[in-house]
Amino acid sequence: MEIERDVKIEGEIFRFKQRTKEEDRELVFDYKKCNGCGICVYACPVAAIELGPVHDIALGLDIPPVIIDHIKCAYCGICYVFCPFDCFEFYINHEKIKKSSLPISLVSHTYKYEDKCVECTLCYKACPTSAIKRDLKLTRQDIVVKNPPEIKGEVKIDYEKCNFCGICAEFCSVFKMIEKEPQPHDPLPYEKEILINEKECDYCKLCEIVCPEDAIKIEGGKLIDYQLPEKIAEISIDQDLCSHCAYCENVCPYNAAKTIKPFEGKLSLFEARMYRCDPIGCAACIKICKYNKVWYVSKDKSRVEFNENFCVYCGACENSCPYDLINVKRDNVFSKELAYNLPWREAWENAVERIVNKTKIEEGKKFIIEREEAEIAEEGELLERDEEKLKVLSKFIELIEDVLKRPVYRRAVETGNIKNFEEAVKKYASSKIERDKKQET
Repeated sequence: MEIERDVKIEGEIFRFKQRTKEEDRELVFDYKKCNGCGICVYACPVAAIELGPVHDIALGLDIPPVIIDHIKCAYCGICYVFCPFDCFEFYINHEKIKKSSLPISLVSHTYKYEDKCVECTLCYKACPTSAIKRDLKLTRQDIVVKNPPEIKGEVKIDYEKCNFCGICAEFCSVFKMIEKEPQPHDPLPYEKEILINEKECDYCKLCEIVCPEDAIKIEGGKLIDYQLPEKIAEISIDQDLCSHCAYCENVCPYNAAKTIKPFEGKLSLFEARMYRCDPIGCAACIKICKYNKVWYVSKDKSRVEFNENFCVYCGACENSCPYDLINVKRDNVFSKELAYNLPWREAWENAVERIVNKTKIEEGKKFIIEREEAEIAEEGELLERDEEKLKVLSKFIELIEDVLKRPVYRRAVETGNIKNFEEAVKKYASSKIERDKKQET
């Protein structure tokens, strides 16, 4: 069976293709999404993926964090399934394969509990990957009904009740939240103060209704004749963009968000060597952690520190540190398995084990062939050269080389499954003889 492989580069997208008479397979890799976590390097069953210079990439070098050898690649989809940040896509006969349809797939999900969610702004403002959207259905400015100018009042906020959810500010321009960048040590997206512009207020008292904490009071105002809908906004989560960092879960005051992370583990620093940490000149761990924002500079310690609540134990920070100060330990991989067994299921289970233990597939065994020493001819005596035997041997070597071009048979030799290899050689030899006869005819 003839196999054709090639690779096309389209900007930041690499398209690796394998074609046979039976099917076409395509592995698509978006290197801009990749943060160099190395999960795919450990998962690959044929050692076709190598880790690039992650430290230099974190500091701005624009090259792929992993290098894929498309000649070695088995086009099995294991890297696609276990990538926690969806850097890969996998197609068979031009149809995108669902991860859940493969033998083992990662389980990671961020849930929104509808009965608890008040559709506030905290989670979508805090989300580091913009995976959470808030569809604002109605604002005060959309409502034509207003109080007459003679209605006077005063807007008061009870800061002991207020949880700075931001609903009032997105509903009415009278309120203004003071936004700040969420940080691992302080994930809230707002300062704990709300600005009020009473010049725009007609004291309609709708803000009292939309506030879920009953923290807003309008003294002297009058409730306008208008029926608010059940929801003035709706929160949605794009699971394809979600990094399952749990920022939303951490900032939500209503316990309406729950994150299931793909890995369970432990993040730690080698304290004895932390004097080497240069958070100003390096900060590679902070920059490489672009999805989860786990790392920050500690003002007290003058070095990097982390908030493990947001870590998914991908390992990108460990790969980026030039002084090996970071250790990412994985204890479990949360996975979904198909209910039926497949002949190649073991390869997927082994991939899970390597991901946990951070070990790569063993390279192919190297065979040393011991040759018998040739007898040295006596002076004046010449050894006869058997051209027929050499011709047969040459054809046999060509045959072996052709068979070894296929990854499946190289794998058979590497794993000691010589019987399968011998059968392949016999089968290939017989088909080659038939082809040669046809050519002669």
